[in-house]
Amino acid sequence: MCSIRWALRLLAGVFLFFSALNVSLTAGEKDPEVHVLGEGATRGNIYRAPLLNNPKTLDPATAEDMYSVAVVQQLFDGLVEFNRDLLVVPALAETWQVEEGGQVYRFILREGVRFHDGSRVTAQDVVFSLSRILRMNPPPAIMSHIMKIAGAADYRERKLEAVAGLQALDDRTVRIQLEEPYAPFLIALGMYQAKIVPARLFVPGVEEFGRKPVGTGPFRFVSWDENRSVRLERFKDYYGGKVLLDGIVFVVYPGVEIEAVYRAFVNGELHEMPLHAQVKKRLLERKDLQVIHRPSLGLQFYGINCRHSFLGNEDLRRALSFAIDRKRLVAEVYDSQYEPACGILPPGLLGYRPRDLQESFSPTRAEELMTKARKQQGEEMDTVELVSNSQSALALAEIELMRESWSKLGISLKPRFIPDWAQFENYIKSDAVQIYRYVWNADMPDPDNFLLPLFGIEADANFTKYRDERVHRLLQEARAAVDPVARAALYRTIEDTVLNAAPILPLFYRSVNNVYHASVQGIQVSALGAHAMSYRGVWLKETEKP
Repeated sequence: MCSIRWALRLLAGVFLFFSALNVSLTAGEKDPEVHVLGEGATRGNIYRAPLLNNPKTLDPATAEDMYSVAVVQQLFDGLVEFNRDLLVVPALAETWQVEEGGQVYRFILREGVRFHDGSRVTAQDVVFSLSRILRMNPPPAIMSHIMKIAGAADYRERKLEAVAGLQALDDRTVRIQLEEPYAPFLIALGMYQAKIVPARLFVPGVEEFGRKPVGTGPFRFVSWDENRSVRLERFKDYYGGKVLLDGIVFVVYPGVEIEAVYRAFVNGELHEMPLHAQVKKRLLERKDLQVIHRPSLGLQFYGINCRHSFLGNEDLRRALSFAIDRKRLVAEVYDSQYEPACGILPPGLLGYRPRDLQESFSPTRAEELMTKARKQQGEEMDTVELVSNSQSALALAEIELMRESWSKLGISLKPRFIPDWAQFENYIKSDAVQIYRYVWNADMPDPDNFLLPLFGIEADANFTKYRDERVHRLLQEARAAVDPVARAALYRTIEDTVLNAAPILPLFYRSVNNVYHASVQGIQVSALGAHAMSYRGVWLKETEKP
């Protein structure tokens, strides 16, 4: 048996990797997250934040859009959570033990934690919260991880009325047994779908919880005015200590009305807004605002159909990659807002390894590989189609730079735009696709969430049709590995192998870019995105509020 010290050993094993998740500020170096600090600060007040679309639900297990998640993060807690450096830390679980070589988890709940309605949180609520996910359709993103629990498949198929591997040993102790050791499981429990809900409020056939949520989070639900606002108030009995804001009003701007958000922000009606490209220049001209930028767990890349007649040639794919000047792309097209990427795993993930950006751009190497590919292929390779869901000014500028870069290899780039997302995804899943423009955002901070979906055999997001039996085997081995150092080594081997085959061409790591009024203090932006942030430590230094 090992206790939370085992988890601390795991965290120590990966700590160095998280140091790469730096935050760059536009002024001041006193605080790693927020600059423009002042004296005489006061706490409290109502915080006003924009939602660029109406949430679909406030039920954590069924939430899918970032607008729902932004509110859910304030209302609910899970057994564990991620801190700002994406390390797993206790939440409702005061401590946990890992037994039987990583196959059994034993969680001890904090004593005296209550839901917003005053009822006590028990181990039975935990069992219910995880069990109900297993019978949800469509399955939430966390499903594949929860299915690792012993008996989960039988429960989902309604062969049994209880999950064998989920047990409430007493009111404060939960025992979870997996079918086999599965390293990402603890991290998966930090995902927002695994938040704990009160079992007694769920009535079969009645779906009201998503409109009237009750959680354990720092804020409690007050009201939801469709397409206008969601109002929350401070939960005075929050187990995590005093919440500093009196409440939050999420103001809804349906259809991403960024100009309306901008006007409200500059007029003092909002405390924050995203640093959207459309208004970025105007915002940065102001010297009285806080701008926060940090890399996120998102990768922008081009995927290549490895079964295509000539794009199936590995040397050709590598030639296309060496022809891309990623530093120039980010500087000229994206105003240095993102971080150039020549690897797959973003900074902050276990297994991440900095790579030499200069070595990734080599016109000479690109020409050599292209010449070799033409000799091997014995057929014309003059034109390639690049399909994009977006036809924005930035997407067009990016594609134009690619056209210029690849023309030097004798390749003509033909863009195609499919603005409907469902149609776009259907096309890139088809054999007709050649090269597609895509972004992958991690649902949780684990390399398995990046590498398996994109490169596992028959994986859901493996639109490149990449197939490597050794890589697939190593992915399964890494999932079962308990030692973080061994896991990191496996993921580096997998990443090196995939990069050498070049089924995708990494372009840049995306980032979180938000702007705040100077009155806002205590911001802790998550690398999972601004929508993943909790406001429990946020406060306003001014008594006047927007």
